[in-house]
Amino acid sequence: MKLLTREHVSQRRLVEILRVIESAGSPVGARAISSSLSSRGYDLGERAVRYNLKILDGLGFTRKEGYSGRVLTPLGARELGCALVGDRIGFVNTRIEEYMFRTSFDFQTGRGEVIANTSIVDENDKEMILDMMARAYEAGYTISRRGLVLGAGESLGGMEIPAGSLGIATICSITLDGMLLKSGIPVLTSFAGLAQVREGRTVGFIDLIAYAGSSLDPVKVFMSRKATSISAAISTGTGAVLANVREVPAGAEELVRMLLDDYQAAGFSGLAEIGQESEPLLGCPVGPGKIGIAFYAGVNGVVAAEEMGARVRTAPISILVDYAATRDLR
Repeated sequence: MKLLTREHVSQRRLVEILRVIESAGSPVGARAISSSLSSRGYDLGERAVRYNLKILDGLGFTRKEGYSGRVLTPLGARELGCALVGDRIGFVNTRIEEYMFRTSFDFQTGRGEVIANTSIVDENDKEMILDMMARAYEAGYTISRRGLVLGAGESLGGMEIPAGSLGIATICSITLDGMLLKSGIPVLTSFAGLAQVREGRTVGFIDLIAYAGSSLDPVKVFMSRKATSISAAISTGTGAVLANVREVPAGAEELVRMLLDDYQAAGFSGLAEIGQESEPLLGCPVGPGKIGIAFYAGVNGVVAAEEMGARVRTAPISILVDYAATRDLR
């Protein structure tokens, strides 16, 4: 556990570099690592990344693969799995808050940066995935029909898309939290979970994970459990879909409803339900003096395609993208 003896900020930086290398899935260089760290809220230049990579090499956590870049060693993978678990508690919420603050989308002009999820998919599954994404939006289970599709060799979230694959960026529901925050409304993203849908209506959460108490992104946890039945919800109106809950002051309810109407007019969707003051929302606890707002997750479309057999690797809340660069993915 050598990382635990190092200064706190350096620990976090080194662990984040390890996380970037792990998520790349192939050797990754300092420039790509620096870009990915920037998208995660870390301003670390290429030279500084190289310095930290030398530290990780010395600790035996990373290994240089010729000119291609670094990979994790078995020791590094083990360290990443157990190091700083206590420090990571609440880190997901901190990352969400950073992304919320950095969003700049203005629904009136249609310009600015939005938060996006990223998926690496097999290029042979492109049509199936785009079809399921469109159907998920039409059913109301995703935030937007807009996104980015990038080809092999291009960069998505600081990672080069490998041969035979495509990169897809989908707009994340936390973008709406950022828009509320920019409008002066305090927002707490509190829970993510599996929402039960029956006959096209969301009747309640069947499982929940709090963002504040998790060292992993709760949406990612539910995806890894493969407990969803989003494709069934899309085709039959009954299934289990991914959703998250945020809390806002009850006194802001009227303004929130007005803003959500404006967001829907701008092409955003995915609202599941707005609750009552201090009352649980779809079985999810809500704090006193707050109202809960449930939105379906922006990854529901690609997860539905994965249920149908598409080969997909998704990272929720991954990057900021220029909304003007996105396009309708129908």
